[in-house]
Amino acid sequence: MLRNKKLLFIAIIACLVSSVRAQETNSPYSRYGYGILKDQAVGPSKAMGGIGYGLRHGQSANPMNPASYSRVDSLTFLFDIGISATYGKLSDGVNSKSDYNGGLDYITILIPLAKGLGVSAGVLPYSSVGYKFGSTETTNDLSYIKSFSGSGGLSQIYLGAGYKLARTGLSLGANASYLFGTIEHTRSIPSIGATGSNTSAEYSRLRMNTFKFDLGLQYELTLSKKDKLTIGAIYSPKINSKGDYENIHYELATSGSAVSADTTAYNGVDAGIPATYGAGFSLNRDNKLVVGADVTYQKWNDVKYSKYMGDGLNQSDRFNDRWKYALGLEYMIDPYDRSFFKRVKFRGGVNYSNSYMNVQNSDNKIKGYDEYGATFGFGLPVRDNLGGRFSYININFEYKKVKPAVTNMIKEEYFGISLNMNINEFWFFRKKID
Repeated sequence: MLRNKKLLFIAIIACLVSSVRAQETNSPYSRYGYGILKDQAVGPSKAMGGIGYGLRHGQSANPMNPASYSRVDSLTFLFDIGISATYGKLSDGVNSKSDYNGGLDYITILIPLAKGLGVSAGVLPYSSVGYKFGSTETTNDLSYIKSFSGSGGLSQIYLGAGYKLARTGLSLGANASYLFGTIEHTRSIPSIGATGSNTSAEYSRLRMNTFKFDLGLQYELTLSKKDKLTIGAIYSPKINSKGDYENIHYELATSGSAVSADTTAYNGVDAGIPATYGAGFSLNRDNKLVVGADVTYQKWNDVKYSKYMGDGLNQSDRFNDRWKYALGLEYMIDPYDRSFFKRVKFRGGVNYSNSYMNVQNSDNKIKGYDEYGATFGFGLPVRDNLGGRFSYININFEYKKVKPAVTNMIKEEYFGISLNMNINEFWFFRKKID
């Protein structure tokens, strides 16, 4: 029976990994750079403002800091899968637009290999591209409509390990990730009212794959019988990765027939990933209350990116160094009681970050935006009567506001809900034979 359950989990993971892609968005800002960045928060972290560097919970993997894997129980198999849906509202002060997006968010597993040694693997989103917008313009008494659309993004498959040094509070960990994906942009400029005029259409694609590494540490300090402080830090080195670029330019007659088509392709174009530094803490009081905070710094300013992507920006003004701050908490009435309500986990948090990319507006001003977020959620316990262990169904709610630095740029608001299942299985044991 146990063998069949393991095989079922492996089959489910294999099927899901083969179908995972970066989660879609509907933001016009995803036209720039790699699109909208997706942080590596999963499970409980998503409802706690996205914190994770100092979290050491045994209920799910925490890929934000691989040192946390050492916290896994020696008899536990943890499987975590998340899905999400988002309602977004865009406004330029005059017009507004709303849209829905969603899909599979992430997959993680966490298993013990030895005492104090945990191993995790999974699939996470890195960035997302998804937009569609247009404008009507006039040149020399000729009116035409410019339309722009894009899709794709980057995902990462990771494998990591965390180890706790014996007789110390120090844990060390590392993730190795395969980062891959395709970013596609389409632009068309059809003419209106000019007999015999052509329509210009352009399709651009950036495809990349590279390896990314994360190093982490956590230090646990016992303050009292009830209080434990965990301090964590991570570092991801800069990667001067490359990608493959392709552009197809069409000229179409008003009848729709192709007048000409030109293809341009370059291999090994710049597609760099920045160095990332992160630090945070969590304070655990009697396993009932957990509070924590994180700060993240990504050095985007010196990242090289392909000039062929046609964003209208140059190397010096394309990217900004990014800072993110997050604060979160979790509360449970009684972790040792078997009643459903007393084991429900209540979570909440807030966060702030600036954009890593700049945008050029109609007045040729080049600026970025600020992003504000608030989260709230519940962890609903599901008890395994056979093993006596608790799995959790986590329901998370999120509000996010994008505030541009220039007033005539687009403002965005997002309302999201995510659902994830932490399956806590009692797997790694040997049957005793009398």
